[in-house]
Amino acid sequence: MTLISEPPASVQQLGLALGPAPGPAELVVGDTVGAISMRAGLGAETNAMLSLHLLTGPVLGVPGHPERWVFLTGPVTPVRVDTVLDLVRIDVQLLAPGTRLALPPLVPGEPGSRWVVRPRPGHDLPPWQAVVSAARSTSSLCRNWSNS
Repeated sequence: MTLISEPPASVQQLGLALGPAPGPAELVVGDTVGAISMRAGLGAETNAMLSLHLLTGPVLGVPGHPERWVFLTGPVTPVRVDTVLDLVRIDVQLLAPGTRLALPPLVPGEPGSRWVVRPRPGHDLPPWQAVVSAARSTSSLCRNWSNS
């Protein structure tokens, strides 16, 4: 089950269950929502590719050095070993069920994660496979560009 406690209104539109726990809003990766993490640069390129295909969805910016972007997706599907090896090579992490993600604070300017792309009411999450495919394709394109 995917839980959110005290979610901002934009997150409630994802159709996620509300949890009773007090404190900062969080999302638990589970059966209905997957999450894929990558460095911000690859994330921006991946998001641009998804946008071209009208498949963009909510993306969290998680502070750190380097910053990472977390793409919220539809449910996870089985994946081939060669796909996993590609994702490891390009430093893309498939977040396991049960992983807790802190959602952006309700008060702007507070430290923590931020929305790179906000959830949009009435829009489905992008398919998990589409985000994986876009990250792999973008990484391959960038590798070829650097060899030119």
